[in-house]
Amino acid sequence: MSRPLNLIVLGTAGAGKSALTAAFGKWIEQNTDQKVAYINLDPGCDFVPFKPDFDVRDHFTISQIMRDENLGPNGAMVRASELLEQKAKEFSRRINKIKADIRLIDTPGQMEVFLFHGGPEMAKLMGDVTISVFLTDAEIAAKATGLVFTRLLGLSVGLRLGVPAIGVLNKMDLARDKLADIDRILTDTELLEKLVVKEGSGVMIDLTLRLSKVLPELLPAARVVKVSAKTGEGMRELYDIVHEVFCACGDLT
Repeated sequence: MSRPLNLIVLGTAGAGKSALTAAFGKWIEQNTDQKVAYINLDPGCDFVPFKPDFDVRDHFTISQIMRDENLGPNGAMVRASELLEQKAKEFSRRINKIKADIRLIDTPGQMEVFLFHGGPEMAKLMGDVTISVFLTDAEIAAKATGLVFTRLLGLSVGLRLGVPAIGVLNKMDLARDKLADIDRILTDTELLEKLVVKEGSGVMIDLTLRLSKVLPELLPAARVVKVSAKTGEGMRELYDIVHEVFCACGDLT
């Protein structure tokens, strides 16, 4: 691939975005001849486990906004999202100037900040070789209801950003036994429906059941990558599927 690949890492709070960014970047550097650049777009973090080539905190931070504009944490996060949107063109231009084969882009802990304020514009400006990785805590996907919910969230991420989205389950080292049949569940609609019904009853279960029936129509067949940022498990598979997105076959199953 001649042009740099931009890999945007998103996920719910606590999914391990920064840890995966660091672990995957290290794996690429150690196992391939490709150069990696690290981008931090989270203005609220105190620490990232990698050395950023671009860091939004050089422009503004949550603590700085709280202090300068006399705002609380939530108000400062909203203000930060506005600044991210306002500076999308400037930030994208700077990121595009960074020379690397793969740019790993770590996003804010509150996923909606990036998704609804600046993220789509930045993804568009970064070029057509951009992929989003939607990261889920494997413990959440261990329940059928949680799996349906996260799959729909992943679909929303891809649609909102307008780029291909890859589903990734992180922290497999903590949930391996609970996810032994995950591949079968993802491809067997009837089994997924049975597991949803087994987990309870009520309005939310009924809604989840209906959504599980719609999933096959909305989501293309694709495997979910299982990784552990802590142990390094699954990095080869993640690397392979990332590069398969733009292959001629386009088959991610």
